Amino acid sequence: VPSLPPPPEPQSTPGHAPAARRTAPTPATPAPPPPYRASPPGHRTDSVVYVEPETHPVAVTLDPLGLPWGRLSGNVEVQIMPHHSVIVSANTLLYDEGRGGPNALVSEGLGFASSASRGFGVEVGYHYWWDWARALRGPFCGPSLLLGATSLAAVGDPTHVQGYWGLALDGGWQEVFAGGFTAGAGGGLELVRMSGTTAVVPRFLIQLGWSF
Repeated sequence: VPSLPPPPEPQSTPGHAPAARRTAPTPATPAPPPPYRASPPGHRTDSVVYVEPETHPVAVTLDPLGLPWGRLSGNVEVQIMPHHSVIVSANTLLYDEGRGGPNALVSEGLGFASSASRGFGVEVGYHYWWDWARALRGPFCGPSLLLGATSLAAVGDPTHVQGYWGLALDGGWQEVFAGGFTAGAGGGLELVRMSGTTAVVPRFLIQLGWSF
């Protein structure tokens, strides 16, 4: 059977361009993701890691400075919030030792104690810490209330135990080392009153112990 002839070409009208053939648009193909590349050996990647600071809000210390005059002192200090702490101290006169006469600074600072006195005392104080920290470290200052009693005192009636009271203002620096070992030092002024006698004496602090 003879094949059919091809369809005739469309005739263009004089003065008009032939119509353009319409083609369907080709859909856009998304670009492939970049290949994964592992970091080369020895490559360091910097990252920010927050480390919780070590906390030591309680310190238990001894003050050995009074031992040459027969006095043993201990302290317990608790941080109630950053910058603020409460300290409670206790002291006792353990043995006979020369502490000077009635007007001696050592005698007055130890509750008007004579060389043969025995006694005990308690201090309750507040410390403000300059550094914002969760440990009792850095510079500090604060007042304290003193209460105690002394036998054979250098003032008043030495035939019976006499009480005394006083106020103190201290300042110093304390450091908490790795593991909790604690050391500090400071000084201030102390006012002590017993049996109508008032004395104002300097005082010095050394604190050695542990923080938890």
